Amino acid sequence: MFTDHFLYTVDPKLPKAILDEMFKQCKNLEFINSQVSDPEETKNVRKSKQHWLEWDTWIAGIIHNIFISANNDYFHYDLDHFDSGMQVTRYGVDDYYGWHVDMSPSNDKTTHTRKLSMSLLLNDDFEGGELEVASTLGMVSFNAELKAGTCAVFPAWVKHRVKPVTSGTRYSLVAWMNGPPFK
Repeated sequence: MFTDHFLYTVDPKLPKAILDEMFKQCKNLEFINSQVSDPEETKNVRKSKQHWLEWDTWIAGIIHNIFISANNDYFHYDLDHFDSGMQVTRYGVDDYYGWHVDMSPSNDKTTHTRKLSMSLLLNDDFEGGELEVASTLGMVSFNAELKAGTCAVFPAWVKHRVKPVTSGTRYSLVAWMNGPPFK
């Protein structure tokens, strides 16, 4: 059933040296305040910093392979490319991202649809900041159990949020895959 598969978590067993290099490169980027599509709503929905990585970086190759594996093993969607660059998101103390979905409504059947979302945790030396996902069978929610180097992949239409960080700084890579509109 279309709505049965709504969360795939995986530990891709990234070697420590690879994860450390990803974290180092991402941590040292220049960050700007995160926004949502309506700038007036940003302060009510989201408080974090972000930087966009281009889709042609070495990190994107790893992310792409995780997407394809998750899709082949679990979702079976028709996918063909990244939606945009990847977002490196930094959450400091009291930063959060409220309940939202990543899929934008579209009436244009010729455009590609954002189908899958991914969050890969780059570190775990913080408290709070849990990724909470809502079941598609009602608003029952649970925390995705993630540690540094693991990721959650879920349909872009699934409600999710990042709870406020209570200590430390949380870094994650977020990406999306597109495909032809659902049929």
